[in-house]
Amino acid sequence: SIKKIIRRQRIKNNMDKTKTTNNLKRSLKPEPTSINQGTNDKKCSSNNDVLLETQSTFLSSLPDTVRTNFFSNHHVDPPQRATIWERQATIGEDLVNKFSWATPDARALKIMKHFGPIIEIGCGANAYWAQRMCRDGIDIVAFDSHLDDGGKIGGGDVDVLDAKESNKRRKCDGTEGGDTKAIGEGFVVRKGGPEILSLDAWANDKSDTPRTLFLCYPDEALLSGGANGDDDDSPQSMAAQCLEHFQGDTVIHVGELFGDTLTMDCAPWGRSSSPEFQERLAREYHCILRASIPNWLHARDTISVWKRTQRCAIVFQGDDDDGDSECEEEYRYIPPDEMLPSDMAAPIVKHLLS
Repeated sequence: SIKKIIRRQRIKNNMDKTKTTNNLKRSLKPEPTSINQGTNDKKCSSNNDVLLETQSTFLSSLPDTVRTNFFSNHHVDPPQRATIWERQATIGEDLVNKFSWATPDARALKIMKHFGPIIEIGCGANAYWAQRMCRDGIDIVAFDSHLDDGGKIGGGDVDVLDAKESNKRRKCDGTEGGDTKAIGEGFVVRKGGPEILSLDAWANDKSDTPRTLFLCYPDEALLSGGANGDDDDSPQSMAAQCLEHFQGDTVIHVGELFGDTLTMDCAPWGRSSSPEFQERLAREYHCILRASIPNWLHARDTISVWKRTQRCAIVFQGDDDDGDSECEEEYRYIPPDEMLPSDMAAPIVKHLLS
């Protein structure tokens, strides 16, 4: 069924991989490197952008009409769509497990650099975005609660060689953020979750400058399990917990957001972060930037930057004659130069705004 999406792909029948796919897997296997458990200064992967290049090659192989109208029954017939979907699932699962759910490009990295220094929670076992930032000279510290399989589909298709290499590159101690793993050419990923954000040692850089919080597909595991965040018995949203601990002013989110998803079973909140998180983010912060990033056929990922919103309280005096008590109402203040444009229109009706 073409309704299956990459994040739920298990490919239970272990379909035969083509020679191209086998070569792709071999090219994605990380080379063993020496371990350095210090800081991430000058210790970042120098691999080519295999994720972006492979994704672009796949998408470029499709006719423009198919790529831009993939879910249109008028432009793409079901057998053709199923064949393309199967190709994307095979390639995409490899790339997710080896790299990341979302694809960084030069513009996204430029945005990240502007808002550095950065702290990423839930970076995944690959910490791909963090490594790319480090390569570009961005001050980044990265944490994940699952150093070996975080961010991978079904825990990841980790082979024995990868597992042995991972164990060699682990270092443990009893302090928070002390259990580490070196990946790539020595980039250090630390074990930890949202609670790390309450510690000044990690929430600020060496000059005590607050770090920007970065979240990339923070609740994918929660949402892929079928939880929608509204059930009291549902697992907690990692992203929402981050906002509970975060004391800084800037949050960067990568993934889908409310009202902008193609996946019906994840609508309207998208595939990346919980309703609980998105509601609190929109209530306590305001978006100052939102930009597209490279996407798979079924995704609407963006990079968005959010600033903490100032609040203003107005106290209304009660009427003593009527016995009314005073009441207080809060309003948000968003500086004019931080407001996104109110006028928006799809190309088909853009002329109405002129």
